[in-house]
Amino acid sequence: MPRYRLTTGDGSVLQEWDAADAATAEAEAVDTVARHRADDPSGAAEYVLVDDAGADVARWGPVAP
Repeated sequence: MPRYRLTTGDGSVLQEWDAADAATAEAEAVDTVARHRADDPSGAAEYVLVDDAGADVARWGPVAP
């Protein structure tokens, strides 16, 4: 199962997990981003989801996903 990493724009890792595919990982990332923004509204303006090869799967800016 592929591994995914969700980071803030500055590279801080918020979460890492295994998911069956990119769509499943993205759905989990959307939930994590929403919780992170709720807990720290002035936090990261950008979030990046990458796969275990380092390729971008999704990016979110200051507008909620």
